Amino acid sequence: NEMECELRSLRQESQSQERTIQGLTESISTKDSEAQELYQMIEGQNTTLCKLKSLTLAQLQGELVGVQSSLFSLGLELEASQRSLRQSQRQGDDLVRFKDRLNSDLQEALQHREVTEKHNQDLRCALQKARSELQAKDAALKESDAEKHSVLQEKERSIAQLKRSLQDKEQQLQVIHTTLSKPRDALLEKLRERIKDRDRALEHSIDDKFRCLEDREGQVRRLQLALREKERDLERLRCILSNNEETITSLDSLVRGKELELEQAAEAYRNLQWLKQQSEEKERNTLREKDTIINQLQAALQSRSQETQDLTAALVARVQAGPTEVVEELKARLALKEKLFQELLSDRSRQSNEHQTQVQDLLSTLSSKDQYLQCVLEQLVSEYNKLNDALRAEKRLYQNLMQIHTKSDSSEKIQALHTELDSVQALRGQLEEVLARTRNMALVLDRAAKRQPDFGGGDGQGPASRAAVGTVTNAP
Repeated sequence: NEMECELRSLRQESQSQERTIQGLTESISTKDSEAQELYQMIEGQNTTLCKLKSLTLAQLQGELVGVQSSLFSLGLELEASQRSLRQSQRQGDDLVRFKDRLNSDLQEALQHREVTEKHNQDLRCALQKARSELQAKDAALKESDAEKHSVLQEKERSIAQLKRSLQDKEQQLQVIHTTLSKPRDALLEKLRERIKDRDRALEHSIDDKFRCLEDREGQVRRLQLALREKERDLERLRCILSNNEETITSLDSLVRGKELELEQAAEAYRNLQWLKQQSEEKERNTLREKDTIINQLQAALQSRSQETQDLTAALVARVQAGPTEVVEELKARLALKEKLFQELLSDRSRQSNEHQTQVQDLLSTLSSKDQYLQCVLEQLVSEYNKLNDALRAEKRLYQNLMQIHTKSDSSEKIQALHTELDSVQALRGQLEEVLARTRNMALVLDRAAKRQPDFGGGDGQGPASRAAVGTVTNAP
């Protein structure tokens, strides 16, 4: 019985051991299947991690380069907008100063026009007075000629009467000589001497009268020469008046041109103000868009950095648990990614240098155009100053002409009028030259003002900003 009990117990133990062995073999098989499944899962996760790492690295590198390029383009656009704002402010100040100068020149031209009109009126009054004086002198000369002619006729009649009386007396003397005797020869001689004395006195009186007549004729000739000189002076004064009227008409046209230039300058100033407002509005809109893009990029960068941190933690855990081949492969891929990243950075730096050179070229062209406009404005101001000096000189010449006409003597007046007329002719040529130069400068300034809004126009985005927008839109 004891043996049977021991056998039963041994059988039960062997059966229990067999059951435990079967359970262990089943658990080992399940563990092996689970291990194979885990290995397959690990391999799938490794492949997905490699793919995710490559994708995240490329995306992060692209986003980083896009952010850097967008920041660089934003800096360039901010500098360009600041420069354009400063340039527009300078242009606005220049236009305001130019408008003030044109207003002052207009006022001076109008004042000079009033002064020249007053001088012309004074010259017309002087001409009328000179004409009235000449008419009075002509009448006096005619009266004096008539009186001289009547005096000459009376003298000729008296001479004829004296000749007739002499002939009568000679006849009487001959009769007396024949009738009287010799003792009266002495009385006859005395009478003859008296008659000769009277004849000599008559001849002296006649010579004196002829000399007076010659003196009167010389005075008449001198007066006629003076009359001709005054007529020539009047003709010159008429020429001066006609030239003054031409200068007044040219000044009127110049004033109209200045008014048109003022209107054009005001219109250009309003266009610049509108362009400035538009550029400020575009700048504000671009800054808002760039702020939103930067915020989106920062949020995307934070999310990507969190994902990369999670993926790197999982990858480090798997690499520590996995074989060395995965590590080597990852190192090779990282080296390749670093090489690609360096090439991308060099390409981006080259593009940024090209953008910087383009910006420098644009700045140089803008500075050259600003210098050209400044030179044109300085030349126009110098020509206006020359015109004002010439107008003041003409005013002084008119004053000198009036003083000479009212104060000096006849010969000095004629000589001074000749010199002043020559100076007036030279001054007129100078005025015409200055007017032509000012018209040319005004045309050049008008063309430059019409071309100037093209410099500040455009869409407010350069190539760098367009590249940044392209990178942002291409980013995932």
